[in-house]
Amino acid sequence: MDKSTWNKVAAALCSTDVEAAVAAAARLHAEATAEDLPRLLDLLKTGRDFFIREAAAWPLVELAGPAVLREVFAAYQLGFDEGHDNDGFTAALLEIPALHPVETKPALENLVTHEAGATLEHAQWLMEFCR
Repeated sequence: MDKSTWNKVAAALCSTDVEAAVAAAARLHAEATAEDLPRLLDLLKTGRDFFIREAAAWPLVELAGPAVLREVFAAYQLGFDEGHDNDGFTAALLEIPALHPVETKPALENLVTHEAGATLEHAQWLMEFCR
């Protein structure tokens, strides 16, 4: 996504116009490419609310798969900490083992071995969906 388009989409994600924000999330999901991974990670980490973080999570998990598990789990937990049910985020996480079955299980095993707390719990949960 070129810089101008990215800036428009990112601004619309923050819009108080719900339809504009939803359209921006859909566009981000549809048009983001591997070149956008650094910007998607930044949105995931610095998004001011769960909607922005979830909008970044969908293309991230599809494009980067298990390489971003740690970052996605951190944003996922933040949503719970803020009192959200994270249904959409949960669905995005479930895409990782579905789209990247070979790489996901070893990545999750690594997290289970080396992480603690919420990251460990989320990794153990997602491991249930590995083939």
